[in-house]
Amino acid sequence: MATNLRYTGYHQDQNTAFDEELALVGRGTPCGEYMRRFWHPVAMTSQVEDVPLLIRRFGEDLVLFRDKKGRYGLVHRHCPHRNASLEYGIPTECGIRCCYHGWHFDIDGTLLEAPAEADDTKVKQQVRLGAYPVREYRGLIFAYMGPPEEEPAFPIYDTFEIEDGELVPYEVTQPCNWLQIAENSVDPMHVVFLHTRVNIVQFTEKLGYWPVMDWRERPIGLFYTKARRVNDYIWISTNDVILPNFTQAGAVYENTDGTEPKYFGRCSFTRWVVPVDDTNTTILAYRHFNKRAETARDEWKTPEALEKIDIGELRSRPYKERQRNPGDYEAFIGQGPISPHVRENLVTSDRGVAMYRLRLRNEIKKLQAGEVPLQPAAYVDNPIPTYGSDTVIRLPASDDDEAAIAALQRQVGDIYEEADRIKGEARYDYLAERLAPLNT
Repeated sequence: MATNLRYTGYHQDQNTAFDEELALVGRGTPCGEYMRRFWHPVAMTSQVEDVPLLIRRFGEDLVLFRDKKGRYGLVHRHCPHRNASLEYGIPTECGIRCCYHGWHFDIDGTLLEAPAEADDTKVKQQVRLGAYPVREYRGLIFAYMGPPEEEPAFPIYDTFEIEDGELVPYEVTQPCNWLQIAENSVDPMHVVFLHTRVNIVQFTEKLGYWPVMDWRERPIGLFYTKARRVNDYIWISTNDVILPNFTQAGAVYENTDGTEPKYFGRCSFTRWVVPVDDTNTTILAYRHFNKRAETARDEWKTPEALEKIDIGELRSRPYKERQRNPGDYEAFIGQGPISPHVRENLVTSDRGVAMYRLRLRNEIKKLQAGEVPLQPAAYVDNPIPTYGSDTVIRLPASDDDEAAIAALQRQVGDIYEEADRIKGEARYDYLAERLAPLNT
């Protein structure tokens, strides 16, 4: 009997093996060790109250607290005396005290007091509570969870210091592996279909216009431009990815009508995709409100609006509604807890995903060979230049329009890179001066 080639489900490979090198984030794993060499946000400042906050990051159960001096501490969950949980610890004038037997620890893990022991006990020299350095910055708490002797300088990015700007922190959690969320930022074609053509328009109709792409690597990551024709103008939107898990993008809701030029308008959000463990992730982020970002509306500061920036549509919608109009959340969790790459069929439009995975793999191998990962603040002094932006240039249509658009966006990308070492307002002045002559 001839085989029916139209229905091949029985013969399809159902292999569920996943990419352990990139997916696993626990201590001792290749990616887990690599990511621990960087500063990551671990919570919002507003979440830390007068009692400790229990969190889980990179597969480790941790307690975040603020002592009476206003200092933040991030420590292992369990007291090294008898394993009581420090989520029930008492923040003190200097550190935290375990509720069980009163052992008192400073924010760096030093044992300051073991009340039931003699004053000259050696236990204070022999026992330490696991602790990590933390830093509060503009509404987020950042931590470095790698080897203390390799602690890098804390990176501050240029979009955080725009004059009179406001950063609104937010958090979105996802029940899946970190990588399938992070690599969404280097998949521009999902915006065309998931957010626009397949479903209702979730952000703005023009995101569904077919883009011309230009990809560029830089020492600390990569960025890419998406050039779309809007009447007589070319709208060039840029996504910036800084390794391992930082991303910025251009306007989310701005519906440029292509009636005037624009030079390097800045990003709408900055986010970090932070592993909770191998199958859970939290996105900790800032929404940007400043004179260079897209025109803001007050309602964008609500929790619902902030969540929709990251996942297209609310997760709290009824299931059938999510089926009828899925967003990023459904795309992420629909892949399973950890997406099995062996069942994928990558094509040319997945170039960014392939580039990102390869960069991660190469950086992991460098670390395994003994090379310390290049840190953003070591590549260039703070504030570190970023590329998340929008530029609009007048270029009337021509016979070979796609080639003309591609040439223009390459020029724009070159000019962006020229300004890497220019700081503050001088960078914007330089870019405007160099971009303006590109108008035809």
